[in-house]
Amino acid sequence: MSEVNIIKPQPGFQEKFTRTNVDFCIGGGVLNCGKTMAAVMAMAEPSKDKHFRALYLRNNLGDAKAGGGILDTFRECYGNDIKIIESGDPHVDFPSGARADITHVSNQSIDAIMRRFKGRQYDLIVFDEGTGYSWETFTSIYTRNRGKGKWSGHVLMTTNPERDHWLRDFLDWYIGEDGFIRDDRNGVIRYFYINGETVKDVVWGNSKEEVYRQCKIDIDRKIAHMNGDVRKEHGIKPKIDTFQFKWQDLIQSFTFYLGKMSENKASIGSNAGYAGSVAMVGGRTAQQLLEGNWNVSTKGDLDAPISNEMANYIFQNDPQVNGDKWITADLADYGTDNFIALAWNGFHIMDAVIVGRSTPKENAETLQMFSASYGIPDSHIIFDAIGGSYIKDYIPEAVAYISYKQPLGVYGKQYAKLKDECFGRLIDVINRRMFSISEEVAKRIYEHHNIKERISIQTEFIEECSCVRFRDSVGGKKALISKKEMRLLLGKHRSTDLLDPCAMRMMPVLQYANGEELIKTSVVEQEEDDEQYSDEYVNIYDDSEWY
Repeated sequence: MSEVNIIKPQPGFQEKFTRTNVDFCIGGGVLNCGKTMAAVMAMAEPSKDKHFRALYLRNNLGDAKAGGGILDTFRECYGNDIKIIESGDPHVDFPSGARADITHVSNQSIDAIMRRFKGRQYDLIVFDEGTGYSWETFTSIYTRNRGKGKWSGHVLMTTNPERDHWLRDFLDWYIGEDGFIRDDRNGVIRYFYINGETVKDVVWGNSKEEVYRQCKIDIDRKIAHMNGDVRKEHGIKPKIDTFQFKWQDLIQSFTFYLGKMSENKASIGSNAGYAGSVAMVGGRTAQQLLEGNWNVSTKGDLDAPISNEMANYIFQNDPQVNGDKWITADLADYGTDNFIALAWNGFHIMDAVIVGRSTPKENAETLQMFSASYGIPDSHIIFDAIGGSYIKDYIPEAVAYISYKQPLGVYGKQYAKLKDECFGRLIDVINRRMFSISEEVAKRIYEHHNIKERISIQTEFIEECSCVRFRDSVGGKKALISKKEMRLLLGKHRSTDLLDPCAMRMMPVLQYANGEELIKTSVVEQEEDDEQYSDEYVNIYDDSEWY
């Protein structure tokens, strides 16, 4: 017998993933959509080539050998047509002479990886469960993707969603604001070049030409060295008939295919209740495994005081208004962060102004116009006074928020500084669902010079909530982690510009007990024209018309 029977993948995700011809393809996004089966079936046709070599990787070798692992999947696909050697690092031999190595990379130090894979060459490399690999591990092993087979130069990866992994950044273009893969981008082919050391340095384009224009200097330099052009400049003639690389060779094609559990009829069969078993885990895990949400993390959210679920509730809550209106502002001046001013009615954000780089005078004028448009007095403007004391020159009655000052409120002894106390109260307000944001404001585009893609204020708010963390300081008092640590958690070299003015709003209510803030500060407003009265801003704490 010289070849194996060709296995037919199931229509939909499996067929697309198995037969893709891009350089790099990632598939999956939900649990049990047939990812591993599709990756194993990708070897069916090229296995007829005696020179073909494939590498299948797991983070743990035990997972590959366990029931339902890669080895069992090979048996299920190819039966007696193949020979499986399980001892040591397992491998699968095909009748033609083709071979698939099955191994693990539990030690992901770069030195260990380079020593282990040095000299190896594979026509196909498959990373099973991609969230188990670091960026450095992935890129190092990717360099082994070359071989002698006719069908060569392909890398596949299967994955489930995980927000706190480099794959979230790598797949960002394919993911919508809600965390789900966009239907209009599922399976779209793009091109990329790694123009640096990290996933942040990946340059994308809709064509190789578009990528080349962005990375021309780096690519041309590499091509010159690869083709020996540098040696020619020094009078050394290249050998005749040597292969010449082209810039197109350095740019890779890529696509992502979303799998659906409903398409995996072979695995689910009559056991439709399997989904219910997975749903039993509930919360974030169910959102990841069943829904395929890339904005959810079961790792990073475990110690987050504001869960992804509670952050999302902000945009479903009734407007938390009580007639007590304020402006809060985080000043950017000449720095790298945004100038953000929020207009409040109670704990409801009714409007927002976001400006990139601005001057002190522009900040003051913006605040004056913003507060005037809502009839908010100067004494109800709170501003970040660290480096922004100049606001007092323009608006003398404005309230200075000095984050490093001593706590002020009834729970002040729990916290190290005023900022810690204000964030602690903000967290409590969010978790009590006493916080809301206007739908119109939530949908606006959040502009930031470090964010290339278009994201909404809603998305930015949820992402900033995910990076809030406390630590115990001297005396056991709660203190926020450093701004640098928050930047690392948030990513894209940005700060909590949106949450900072939200925390400032807590300063006027620190004297009240948790849950009583809106009741104690309720203001009954008299409307001059009932027809102008908006249900969105009904004072939910005004009992004057109860009956």
